[in-house]
Amino acid sequence: MLQTYHQQVAKAMGAPAGVIIVDESGLVKKGQDSVGVARQYCGTLGKVDHGQVGVWTASASRQGYARVDQRLFLPEQWWSDAYANRRAQCDVPKEVVFHTKPPLAADMVRGLHESGTVPFRSMTADGLSGNRPEFWAACEACVGTVACVAVPEATRCWLAPVATTTPSSP
Repeated sequence: MLQTYHQQVAKAMGAPAGVIIVDESGLVKKGQDSVGVARQYCGTLGKVDHGQVGVWTASASRQGYARVDQRLFLPEQWWSDAYANRRAQCDVPKEVVFHTKPPLAADMVRGLHESGTVPFRSMTADGLSGNRPEFWAACEACVGTVACVAVPEATRCWLAPVATTTPSSP
């Protein structure tokens, strides 16, 4: 179903010069019946509150934009023994394991590039992903693309070198 949707997005608004946008978004949620609900930062409120957080990717071009993939972030506390019953009640698959948000984003970027269904030449992301080497590794794996990713101003150096290229003049 996702592959068919990607084909429709590519047909309606795909462009070789397209951009993949990576971001997260939080929703305020009350109660205990939804998967991933916990006290966590909610961007729509600008503070920590009870809610769900998702990481998503969107495709944008001159023809328009569309969300193309998303992952629900399950906070670390959801993997404790105390949450075992809630995971079962919410039908969290046994094979799902804890991931922070940047690896979820990296997985989506890598998958979009490997499938080749939604064309893009560049990617954007905020400092949350830009501060994580695994996200940069996913960007580097997307050969032929450019990543415009924020890094926190306190970033002083990388433990491993980041791949860069120097444009050559014709």
